[in-house]
Amino acid sequence: MIYTITTNPSLDYTVETDLVLGQVNRTQKEAIYPGGKGINVSISLQRLGQKTMALGFAAGRIGQTIRDLLDDLGCPHNLLELSGGGQSRINVKLNGPVETAINGHGPNLGEGDMARLLELLREVGPEDAVVLSGWAQSIPFYVSILQQVVATGCTAVLDCSGEALWQCLGCRPFLVKPNLTELGALFGVEDLDVSEGVELARQLQHEGARNVLVSMGKNGAFLLTESQELYFASACIGKARNTVGAGDSLVAGFLTGLGQPGDFGRALQMGVAAGCATAFNDWLGTKEETMELLEQVHVEKA
Repeated sequence: MIYTITTNPSLDYTVETDLVLGQVNRTQKEAIYPGGKGINVSISLQRLGQKTMALGFAAGRIGQTIRDLLDDLGCPHNLLELSGGGQSRINVKLNGPVETAINGHGPNLGEGDMARLLELLREVGPEDAVVLSGWAQSIPFYVSILQQVVATGCTAVLDCSGEALWQCLGCRPFLVKPNLTELGALFGVEDLDVSEGVELARQLQHEGARNVLVSMGKNGAFLLTESQELYFASACIGKARNTVGAGDSLVAGFLTGLGQPGDFGRALQMGVAAGCATAFNDWLGTKEETMELLEQVHVEKA
């Protein structure tokens, strides 16, 4: 089972519009999706045929709508109702000449809420994987989650940025997945080239990461393994329509392709294909779209 954790899920209102500030704008197209990085990973995993469970929190009627949408999609979930009340957040994604997002804050987590999620994670065993991703409202809570799941021997995946990533590295997650910009920001470096990115990935390993997967948008991705094997994967050729969720689909595809421990080349190929399938789509890509792109992804071992 692959568990994903989204501590602050959202209802994503996605619109296409030629936004003009200070005027009434009309949408050309709109859609509503369940959102949050872990939820995106679970939906992508479910579409790729993997057993998954989306864990996390939801609040109020908006939270119930998120659960209902996941039910409609056939994605298993256990989103705990927050004890403090309130409403789960709504994010607005504007697709126009420039892609823009307005993300809500969402309700705060209480100590009791955190304890209930940690209790759910007692079901995790060494044969499972756990993906912890998204903005950390409480960095100590993220550390507690990772400490607990890593101790089980499961495959622990971390996809967050900034101070939360730094603080969690000491837990020695199996995989971390920053994008190239996030990787540079960790070290105060802008406009990284690939060789610089590889060196900073090694620095993350020195801090505790075991394997480092770095997404590079239209330039594909690279993977630095625990045994210092370095893989590069090209991106597919196509028109990017949506970047929201592409990195989450990359994680889902990677875990899908990692059928056997150490099969990193296949995992990277599947991950990049799944990420491109989402980037070329209005929303998260399907298994059929991923498999159609798979042979376009060329993986080289340095």
